[in-house]
Amino acid sequence: CNQKNPTTVKPSYLLCTMLKQQQTQQKCISNDRLLRKAERNTSLDQECIIQIHGMHLDVSKWACAHPGGRRILQKFHEKDATKAFQAVGHSDTARAMLVDFRIECSRSVVVPSSSSFSVGGVRKRHTSSTTVKRIVSKLFTKEDPWGLHKTLGMFSLCHFAYRFYILLFTNDFSAGFGSRSNTFATITGTEVDGSAAHCNYTPIICLIPHAFLSLSSLIFHIEKECVVGKPMIWQEFRAHNIIFGMRSIVCSAMAWLSIHHHHQPIWRHLAVYTSCFAVLASSKSADWATHNLRHNSFESTTATMPYWEGCNSTTEYVFKYVYALSQFAATMVCLHVSNPAWPLVVLLPIQGASFLMTLVRKGIISAYSYHLLYMASILLVFAVGIRYIISCIWYEEYSLSADLLVSFGIAFVAYQLRRFGCDKFTIWIPIVACRLARGDPYINWDVW
Repeated sequence: CNQKNPTTVKPSYLLCTMLKQQQTQQKCISNDRLLRKAERNTSLDQECIIQIHGMHLDVSKWACAHPGGRRILQKFHEKDATKAFQAVGHSDTARAMLVDFRIECSRSVVVPSSSSFSVGGVRKRHTSSTTVKRIVSKLFTKEDPWGLHKTLGMFSLCHFAYRFYILLFTNDFSAGFGSRSNTFATITGTEVDGSAAHCNYTPIICLIPHAFLSLSSLIFHIEKECVVGKPMIWQEFRAHNIIFGMRSIVCSAMAWLSIHHHHQPIWRHLAVYTSCFAVLASSKSADWATHNLRHNSFESTTATMPYWEGCNSTTEYVFKYVYALSQFAATMVCLHVSNPAWPLVVLLPIQGASFLMTLVRKGIISAYSYHLLYMASILLVFAVGIRYIISCIWYEEYSLSADLLVSFGIAFVAYQLRRFGCDKFTIWIPIVACRLARGDPYINWDVW
């Protein structure tokens, strides 16, 4: 930009500066996806004033951080939202926040706490029964009056606990799915009952509630936009969780099917081809969900996830790195089609994330607790893999651990390529093609 004549060049100079800044930002984003930051602007472009308990509240600067989404607040703009506010069963913290937004009051009002309420102007105390009703109303919503989703969720949590206990504290590295030649006996050199060397139907039946748990989440109304400030589930994230959750379930079932039919060629080929198709189809489906549900093209389900207040950049970067790398490792595990337990264990962080986000939305846990618990679920999966590798090395069965280590190495390289802008299908199609062509000779699938 020529700056010889300041009076005429200044606008052009400013334009060039803005363009350079924009190019720098775009380059930064394309070079490292983890450098993206979550949206922090909680304000609306338009005024939003609602009335609750006789108070006029200006929530315009906070609406985008509302756990129920900004749209419900905009719906009650210049209207009385007292009944809707009471029906939700807000916490004492939420009730105390009302005073912060008050701009005027039509009468002298004391905001009722969660332990009291008013009927006809008469202030009454909550009894223990009404407190229980308030808690139940949070757990059992109108969308799920019979608690189907909650029941499936409780079963899934118990099922995960049982399978992880087997993986971490016994020598059954298939988590009870059974095996044709019993790998744990091979590793430990112990004798086992012949009936244990054949897979059973109970584990595969236990996968069915996990599938219905993911699908039943569609009965709930959630916002299309990500809530600013806290990790709360939104439509794109839910869609991704359903897609990748179903991928894990399908791949686990296919590995079990191969075992059940004693790895006969026709069943082995069916299991491998179906699992590889599930991996590519899930990636394509996730892209479709992103295209149709993403509100802001800058957002990402991992890179722009909100973190707790006071979280420094280094900590946030480390968390994002582990989250993203784990996603690629989970995909490689699904391509294995060997031990049915591997796709199952990676399902824990997938379904657990939705559960933890629901707890954040209901005010039961904080953003800090969410990230700690979600990270713990990921590290638990790694602990299972590390224990298996250590056991193989301890009993000098080195070949049994090699394929898992190589798969993680491939996942690491694939993640680095994706992190710096390489197209996901450019990465995964060659990997899947190699898996189909020459994968089985290098994977210990026949020992499970």
